[in-house]
Parts: sequence; structure tokens; C-alpha cells
Amino acid sequence: MTVIGRLRHRLRIDYPVDTDDGSGGTTRTWASLATVWARIEPRDAAERVDADRIEAAIRHRVTLRHRGDLTHAMRFVAGTRVLKIEGIRSGDDHDRFLICDCEEIAS
Repeated sequence: MTVIGRLRHRLRIDYPVDTDDGSGGTTRTWASLATVWARIEPRDAAERVDADRIEAAIRHRVTLRHRGDLTHAMRFVAGTRVLKIEGIRSGDDHDRFLICDCEEIAS
């Protein structure tokens, strides 16, 4: 059970905005949807190879009050940390909280 007092991190929720770049492609920027209180719990860390270089993959569990507008395309921003949403599920039987599995990405 999540106690409201444990939601002590202030996170911004961003959503992607794709615009035409005039050359047949798109440019992705991010716009702010809301600022929420949440709990961030580190889950695990691993190394992976991406484009022939080793990167750290750090995963977190983010718990926040239930929102009906949260999608996998969005991300959380906490200061300089960016957390990509990979999974969203209900945190309790009464749909008061959401639990998001996230991966910290280089900003």
C-alpha cells in the first residue's frame, strides 16, 4: 500500500510533439503536461551495447496518483534525470495509484 507521504519527488510529465522538418522527416520536441508528486524506487542496473558502445541501463519504479491521461509515449523529468515510461499498471485495487516501470535515459 502506498502512503501519500512517500510521494516526495516532484516530477514533470512530458509528451512528445512531432513537427515536420521540411525535408520529409519530423523533429521531436517535448511539451509539459503536468507536474506531479511521485515516489521513485531504483529497481536494477545493467550494461548494454548500443551502436558499439557500452551504456548503463538503470530502471526505476515510479508510483504516482492515478491519472487517466498517462501513456507509454510520455516521460518523466526529475531535474536532470529523464525517465522513459515502459510499463503502466494499477497500484492498488481501488485505482488510486499508478505504478510505472521506467528506464533512465541520457538527456
